[in-house]
Amino acid sequence: MKLTFSPKSTPGKWSAGLGIAFIILIAAKILGSLPLPTFSIAALGLAGFVTGIVAIFKNRDRAILIFLSLIVGLVIMLWIIAEFIFPH
Repeated sequence: MKLTFSPKSTPGKWSAGLGIAFIILIAAKILGSLPLPTFSIAALGLAGFVTGIVAIFKNRDRAILIFLSLIVGLVIMLWIIAEFIFPH
């Protein structure tokens, strides 16, 4: 398995971009300088997760940025599940 840093396929590039966008936007929201709803930012992370799955299984693209996007998507899904199990 050849592992690269940046993806080569189009879904892989979208996945990496959406994952990085999620990280930047959620950091800006935590610092208080961005008044976007959290669920819209989380939608970016989930879209990056889905396109990352497509890039890995359909296009056989293995890149570190895609795996970063998958980790972000898994954290978002765990957060959503925790919100349903333990509402506040």
